[in-house]
Amino acid sequence: MDAQTTQRIAIVGGSTGGSSAAAQIRRLSEEVEILLFEKSAHISTAYCGLAYALGGVVPEVDTLIPIEPDQLGQRFNVDVRTRHQVVSIDEVNKTLTVYDSVQDIKYTERYDKLLLSTGASVNIPDIEGVELPGVFGLRTVDDLRSILPWMEEKKPLHAVVVGGGFIGLEVVENLKHSGLDVTLIEEGHQLLMHLDPEMATLLQAELHAHGIEQIFNAGLMRIAAEHDRLLLQLDNQRHILADMVILATGTRPQTQLAESIGIEIGSLGGMVVDNSLCTGIEDIYAVGDAVELPHRIDGRSTLVQLAAPLSQQVRIAALNIVGQPHAYPGVLGTFVCKVFSMTAAAVGYSERALKGQHARYKKVIIPATNHVFFYPDVESLTLKLLFDPMDGRLLGAQAVGGQGTDKRIDVLATAITAKMTIYDLEYLELGYAPPYGAPRDVVNIAGSVGAGLLRNDIRGIYPDEVPAWQKRELEIIDVRSADEFELGSLPGAHNIPAEVLRDHLDSFSSERPILVCCQIGSKSTSSQRMLIQHGFECMNLLGGYTLWRLFHPGEMTFEVTSEAVEKSDSLIEEGILDVRGMCCPGPMLKVKKHMKSHDTGTPIKILVDDVGFLHDFSNWCERFNHNIHDVHKEDNHYIVVCSK
Repeated sequence: MDAQTTQRIAIVGGSTGGSSAAAQIRRLSEEVEILLFEKSAHISTAYCGLAYALGGVVPEVDTLIPIEPDQLGQRFNVDVRTRHQVVSIDEVNKTLTVYDSVQDIKYTERYDKLLLSTGASVNIPDIEGVELPGVFGLRTVDDLRSILPWMEEKKPLHAVVVGGGFIGLEVVENLKHSGLDVTLIEEGHQLLMHLDPEMATLLQAELHAHGIEQIFNAGLMRIAAEHDRLLLQLDNQRHILADMVILATGTRPQTQLAESIGIEIGSLGGMVVDNSLCTGIEDIYAVGDAVELPHRIDGRSTLVQLAAPLSQQVRIAALNIVGQPHAYPGVLGTFVCKVFSMTAAAVGYSERALKGQHARYKKVIIPATNHVFFYPDVESLTLKLLFDPMDGRLLGAQAVGGQGTDKRIDVLATAITAKMTIYDLEYLELGYAPPYGAPRDVVNIAGSVGAGLLRNDIRGIYPDEVPAWQKRELEIIDVRSADEFELGSLPGAHNIPAEVLRDHLDSFSSERPILVCCQIGSKSTSSQRMLIQHGFECMNLLGGYTLWRLFHPGEMTFEVTSEAVEKSDSLIEEGILDVRGMCCPGPMLKVKKHMKSHDTGTPIKILVDDVGFLHDFSNWCERFNHNIHDVHKEDNHYIVVCSK
């Protein structure tokens, strides 16, 4: 085929999307000519590894560039042109104007089909001081190659990370692993806005346990040089001194080229495409972070900047470009994020998003563990499920916990894709062995509770719904043991253990609704059914006191300092209490029993792996005037040093 008849496919943008598309197109057709333009010196960068290279987890920066331009060119017969920026498009004559920054010249190239993979750029705040030495963004390998030598030379001790999203959290963890004290500033009221607030609370506790100072509802106004340090001024009147600043303030789609030729830009700021990933202009396609896509659940336009959906878009676009029609099925926004020893994952819509759409939904929130209680290294796992109250159709899920958290979200992503309902989850057969789960997995439990709510077999409310019921002079009965109740309960609750509840039936008024609660909602379910059968209007607090704490986290009263960590081992020569592997409230009950016989003033070291313990223990020590000397994280457990 001669040069005049050979179909020429041009790709703008050589990062993951563009490079992958070039390889995919070549696999589909040996006949086409492929040109790849990239304005930087690198292609196919693994951006998701930048933070881990910053912390040394990925030891070699070069491993984030899996293939060099000449290797891609040779392997797939692609004309790869790095340091070449496409500056304009003539969509009528199908030509590109390209700037060669090495030779400082502009030239024109023709195309038959065009793929835009322009990605997103770092959203650097427009404030004074962002250009100062020691202030960095982290979006490219070049950014990383600027930061690492600077850190090696300057030996910073305290870093500020601005932004509590995916990148911000990864940077926080890796800077902490590198030995720095870290402060996180987030202008919103929580971490990871993709999660609902009560789920994000678990991550905030994890960061607190690692000594990360977190400042919410605060915007960065100005950065100034202060001797050899940086002074950050926040809009809440706070000032922070730091040695370095990482701006993880999000990204924005790069759509300038698209806008210049009239490609429609959606309400979320991305290019609008059809299900073939073609823009409104014939023979021009688009993929990646600069594209708005239909949501798989309801078709709404959404902007999802994640690697997994990108790989699917690349395949669909490549097929359509070479003349093999395929439709993109939509995006679910499935993600997973590591935060020290915890995992946060989600799929589909959050409750916040559903409220914003004025959509109808019901929810299930299950506090559980990642596997059976008797197998070592049990960890907490909280699962939230959202579904349609009319037909039980699954709308979204979130999970935060230890090992196995990602597995549950992957199961639920598959279930949503298969258009399964809450009823299907109740009897979904999942693999079980003690190291991996339970005979009745948390996914099954969520399905059972959700189906029970729709069938009206379960009458329950969640902690955020309690205020509405309290207007009816709600009577709150806590059916846990007296020891458990002493560690904390709902305001205004009365303690009547489930074992003696029948003996107190005469004390309840038939005119007042009753709310029963326990630790996680299981014991109170039996109590609720007994009370209903005796003629009382009774609701169950779903998720129990464990879930109540997520909606009402309060403040932990201890401070974690590097000095305290250094002193903790010298304080303890003997007296170690190991409560790892125990489910809440087991650790607190064992500690309480031990403290009764422990000598006053003698330090004791507690080893625990349940982050919820830290809240309970802090409140309990404040109530009974016990002393907390140190709290810090080591490996996969917490170390608490205290004295009676």
